[in-house]
Amino acid sequence: MLSAPPGVKLSIGQKIFASLFLTCAVLVLVMLTTLRLSLGRGLEMRTSALIGTMALALSTITAAALSAHLRRPLLRLLRGTQKLAGGDYQTRITVEAGDELGQLARRFNHLAHTLERGNESRKQWIADVSHELRTPLAVLRAEVEALQDGVRPANAEAFELLHGQVMALTALTEDLFQLARADLGQLNYKMREVELWKLLQEASEPFQSRYAKAGLELSVVQETARLQAHVWGDPDRLRQLLSNLLENSLRYTEAPGRVELRCQDTGTHWRIRLDDSPPAVAAEMRDRLFERFFRVEPSRSKKLGGAGLGLSICNAIAQAHEGQLRAAASPLGGLRVEFTLPMAKR
Repeated sequence: MLSAPPGVKLSIGQKIFASLFLTCAVLVLVMLTTLRLSLGRGLEMRTSALIGTMALALSTITAAALSAHLRRPLLRLLRGTQKLAGGDYQTRITVEAGDELGQLARRFNHLAHTLERGNESRKQWIADVSHELRTPLAVLRAEVEALQDGVRPANAEAFELLHGQVMALTALTEDLFQLARADLGQLNYKMREVELWKLLQEASEPFQSRYAKAGLELSVVQETARLQAHVWGDPDRLRQLLSNLLENSLRYTEAPGRVELRCQDTGTHWRIRLDDSPPAVAAEMRDRLFERFFRVEPSRSKKLGGAGLGLSICNAIAQAHEGQLRAAASPLGGLRVEFTLPMAKR
């Protein structure tokens, strides 16, 4: 009953039993000594031995019962840990108590749940990457084989198509590389004090002509009395974040439409809001916009060239700046993406 598990010289049950037994034995000896000293010769040796034997027997039974009671949840934790280490992330431990051992079991179950979700996310990530790479590679292979067989003439149009697929692959692999580095904490950030309003203007200026050509109106509004708002961050990464958000609105907002980029002062943070006109995004899908490879409408997104990674990159940059990125319904009828940044400490 109290045998140690393989690889353990002395089990926790044996240690508990030995500790309790020794404690009880010492208490019995102290009690008998006290009785003999207090009663003198009135307490016979035979009676003392009988009392001592019964006390030791009771101590043994009590120690064995307590050690077995404490050993059972520990053995469950040990077996569960072994299964978890072997890759069985569906392992769970039954919580039977509200004490420290029960708390430890709940923490174990939470850890197992986290590992299970991480494993599922990794498998989904590999499947999504394979799926995204398969389409442009298949198109490239078909076009090259058509050129080799003479089905398609080797003209400027054919090379332009090949170049477009290569650029799509390049952009996808670069996004994947950026996300992988963000997960590993290897994205380089050169933090310094950045003038936010100037950054917003610099990021939006290249998009003005593209928005106008697409039949969209882009306006930048500063809703603060302080014209020189400063944040602590990497200007290149923040510009990348804003460019991704503006590119997303340009790609999915229907013409004629309107897009507004606003900067607000909350007292403790700077709030940057990007609102666009229809189409809107359903409420149940907004929280998933920052997931990798998520598309609100897959066929339309693929037609427009999106891989579903731009907003994930934005979210990684926001977290690196101790900021927060969230999506909500826009008063213009489309999507609102809100980005909060802590103010620079002057």
